[in-house]
Amino acid sequence: MPKQPDRIFKVAIIGGGFAGVYCARELLRLTEDVADMTVGIIASENHMVFQPMLPEVAGGSLSPQHVVNPIRMICRGAEVLKGEVTHIDLEHRVITLNGGMFTPQVTVGFEHLMLAPGAGVDLSRIPGMAEHAYLMRTVGDAMKLRAAILSRLEEANLITNPRLRKELLSFVIVGGGYSGVETAGQIQDLIQGARRFYENIDPGEPSVTLIHSGERLLGMLSDSLGTYTGKCLTEMGVKIIFKSRVRAVTARTVQLGDGVSLSATLVVCTVGNAPHPQIKALGASGSLPVEKGKVVVEASGQVRGLTNVWSAGDCAAFPKADGGNCPETAQFAMRQGALVARNIAASFAGRALKPFRFTGLGELATIGHRKAVAQVFGMRFSGIIAWFMWRSIYLMKLPGFDRKLRVMAEWTFEMFFPRDINLLTPSFSSPLGEMHLEPGDSLFHAGEPAQSLYAVKKGNVNITDAQGQIVKAAGPGEHFGERALLGDGIWRFDATATESSELVAIDGDTFKILAQSIGSLDTLFRGTAQQYHLPEEIQNTVDMIPEATRKACASDVMTRNIAFLDANATVQDAVAEFQAHPHSTYPVTTNGCVIGLLRRSVAYEWLKNHGLTCVDKLQALPLTKPFCITADTPVPVLVGTLMRSGVSKAVVVDEEKKLLGMITLFDLLKGAQNA
Repeated sequence: MPKQPDRIFKVAIIGGGFAGVYCARELLRLTEDVADMTVGIIASENHMVFQPMLPEVAGGSLSPQHVVNPIRMICRGAEVLKGEVTHIDLEHRVITLNGGMFTPQVTVGFEHLMLAPGAGVDLSRIPGMAEHAYLMRTVGDAMKLRAAILSRLEEANLITNPRLRKELLSFVIVGGGYSGVETAGQIQDLIQGARRFYENIDPGEPSVTLIHSGERLLGMLSDSLGTYTGKCLTEMGVKIIFKSRVRAVTARTVQLGDGVSLSATLVVCTVGNAPHPQIKALGASGSLPVEKGKVVVEASGQVRGLTNVWSAGDCAAFPKADGGNCPETAQFAMRQGALVARNIAASFAGRALKPFRFTGLGELATIGHRKAVAQVFGMRFSGIIAWFMWRSIYLMKLPGFDRKLRVMAEWTFEMFFPRDINLLTPSFSSPLGEMHLEPGDSLFHAGEPAQSLYAVKKGNVNITDAQGQIVKAAGPGEHFGERALLGDGIWRFDATATESSELVAIDGDTFKILAQSIGSLDTLFRGTAQQYHLPEEIQNTVDMIPEATRKACASDVMTRNIAFLDANATVQDAVAEFQAHPHSTYPVTTNGCVIGLLRRSVAYEWLKNHGLTCVDKLQALPLTKPFCITADTPVPVLVGTLMRSGVSKAVVVDEEKKLLGMITLFDLLKGAQNA
């Protein structure tokens, strides 16, 4: 029986875009008199982005804060939960989300679910695109792009070689749809407006190239408007390459499918839409009808075959009234969201559901340089008239009167004054971070989402299980966290500093990339991950051992006659012992007391680096710290200690550290196999 969710809503909406926000607004309006109506919005950001204006942010025409609206202010009455959805259980009607570094996983129950998370992005199909390209999906993307353009101008202004300046100022935009065209125009306007302030950059040195796989731009508009768009961009100075696809991207070039190589130190990718990960997962499990990465819905917005699940926006194959599916634009998403809200309210009241009737008002796209193209109610407009139409229509679509005023004021100032060329480089999170802990400080608790791998620089952190037993005491040079990151991403233990400690945290995504890319690291971390055993896992191993052995202690099961080395012996002496008694590891003793372990592989490496006739004493070699236990250690304790220490064998010693014998976990389990 699943545990009770942390929150339960009548209607839970996943997604803070146009479809999700307008669904919540309309539903709250329709059900304001319903006493038990609760609406929850789950979104990865606490604001809605007005995406049609992102190119203007990149081009410096608008400030970033003016194209976002807090969801809590737009949807008053709804509860907004900021977090990443990690799992959706449609059968039990539970959503699991990760709220952040300091927040344990939160579960949300629902009666009706509205899926509007939008689309994902997948650049992996083009080698190098994910590593080098800038996106245009969020305000952060637009801010990074603008900062990168201005940074290139600043760097080019320092270079005296014209050829190097030209290479540095080569910008490429991939995709000839709305976002690609508008971004290309805005970048060209920003460069032309800013260039006059950079005395060492010549007019012909910056270049903006738009690569499109089709025969003309803006394929959703008429041929004449698409041709006009290409002509305007060309007159502005943008080079357009038609009927070409990008084959690969490097740090300084864009490789085309026909073998042409273009210089480019800045690449913007506006293509690469992919199914949202959660939609893809639900489709793969058979919980949701998904075709070509989109949720299959009826004309009412209800998911086909499900009565309490709805979907709209870019993630849904939403039927259009005049045939086909709706395009992925704001005007359709906002109306789909409002219709779903009306139909959810109708289902609560037992009324019939209504189909989607909207067929579109038209399409608009700004080209830059105060020009645009528009196709509205069958009529076509271009040039400055279409530009005024674009600004007026999108200004009215902006939610919130304060945002309308701010954008209108900023647009007005931009007409009379040059664009802002301040380089305000956003500070982004580093994959490495350092932290300080005082004694008693908790780093994480069992059940919380795992975010990082931790390495201890100074101090000590105890990893403890639910019974308070120490799983690992991580000291200087040791690390922990790999089991959770390589597994389901959830901490199974508590971590607490026992003294003043300095730690280095490696971001979880960075850790996974390194582990997947470097085979030896992956092997290392998967090996050390085995040290973190839960009490029940240790007990299962103990239960496999015969009862007589379980009641014994180390002195009863250890091997007494073992090969060992004297610390005063030479490497050559050790080699002779290796040949006489082949083992992987040998205890090294002084006056019978164990001071370390010598691995045979280490001795061979030492010989290769110091000569085959090496007569160095063994105590000069890098010895491994021995894992020592006393002879009276009970077998169950020994098993748990071996499993959690990550070592394969233990050295049995007396109180003076004199060697008595050795024991391995395998020795204990052999009895289980023979029993």
